[in-house]
Amino acid sequence: MESELQSYHYVLDDEKIPVPASEIDRDWIAETVNEVAASISAQEFEPTPSASACGYCDFRIACPAAEI
Repeated sequence: MESELQSYHYVLDDEKIPVPASEIDRDWIAETVNEVAASISAQEFEPTPSASACGYCDFRIACPAAEI
């Protein structure tokens, strides 16, 4: 079964915004989700430091990549 409508789910606000998707979008989304899942399974967590991300991270004190 193919989905014709996806949504962004903003977790902090618990809000879902519907987004129509093309075939290319569906393929890209599936590929991205599979890559992220594989990285999580392999416990590969590359830091992506930024002032906004690091400011809320519980590990910023111990992280050598943290930007505070």
